[in-house]
Amino acid sequence: MKQAFTVITCLVVFAFLAGCDMRSETAKREMEKFNGTPTPTLEPTPTEVPIDPADVVQVDTSVQGETLSVNGQDQKKSLTCKKLDRVTINGDRCVVTIKGPCRQIVLNGDNNQVDGDAAMEISLNGANNTVNYSRFVNGKRPIITGSSSENTVAKVAASSTKK
Repeated sequence: MKQAFTVITCLVVFAFLAGCDMRSETAKREMEKFNGTPTPTLEPTPTEVPIDPADVVQVDTSVQGETLSVNGQDQKKSLTCKKLDRVTINGDRCVVTIKGPCRQIVLNGDNNQVDGDAAMEISLNGANNTVNYSRFVNGKRPIITGSSSENTVAKVAASSTKK
């Protein structure tokens, strides 16, 4: 009986020790690298630059315009949005200049360059596209969707979009 008690006691002690954290020396050294490491300080989120009233174009948004399209490869076009038109560019390596405020600019393709006046929404479906705009429709920043890291959308000075 005493022998059975000793065996059971040894098994319990062994199970207890096996359940303890018995890391190897390598694991201990790796963990020491992380101990005492200071937590990085969070920097404040940069505030957006206020919109300059000179960069605002007032438009009646209840008006629905046409759909203006550029289709094909290596196209060079100039378009004019008259009534909050929708501009669709379907192709690659197109260079398009847009005058007037647009409801939406949609790019379906790669390596396109668009210089526009103003847009309420810019949608990018492709890579390596660049869209520059110079003004804000009714004082609001455009809604940008589908922008991958290879695409660039930027606010530029009004004279930069004139060709």
